[in-house]
Amino acid sequence: MRWNNKGEIMKTCFNHPDKEAMSVCRGCGKDYCKQCLDEGKEYYYCKNPECQKLLKAEVPFRELPEKIMCPGCGSELKLSKEERETGKIHCSECEAFIDFNFNPPKIINKENYVELLYSLNQGDIALIQSMLDDGKIDYYIVGGNFLSVRPLLVPARFIVNENQLEEAKELLKDFKLNIWGASTNQEE
Repeated sequence: MRWNNKGEIMKTCFNHPDKEAMSVCRGCGKDYCKQCLDEGKEYYYCKNPECQKLLKAEVPFRELPEKIMCPGCGSELKLSKEERETGKIHCSECEAFIDFNFNPPKIINKENYVELLYSLNQGDIALIQSMLDDGKIDYYIVGGNFLSVRPLLVPARFIVNENQLEEAKELLKDFKLNIWGASTNQEE
């Protein structure tokens, strides 16, 4: 049990006991901090797959068109198939992360995200993406769409939610990055 600065009992986040809870997940009823919740039209939902299904039911999915305007800077963005399907976009002009699953689109505070790693190897990128998806890590890939256009110039950078950085590192601790078949692991 923790106390806030007013001497009142403070509810803490289920995932982060050192942080004050912002709200309750509508799906599981547990208390979570801001970083652990996704906002629906009326309620908040945690990252649990069952609760995310409830969120998707509350906020119906809509596939985005091939070109959209960035709500942050007004630049025209050409979207990949994956971006159109997920609704999560990175604007290369203003460096904003935007979630179009909300109306109006939600600009995600990029200060809450940190770079985990980068790679030029498309095989590595696919495997890392799969591992992070399986681990329910909140992440974005920056530059992944340019590998076929400008190989060896623009790596794909994996940007993860800072609250899940250690969890992501643990998931990938045994993964060895490869560039053109050569390991970047200094121990080899």
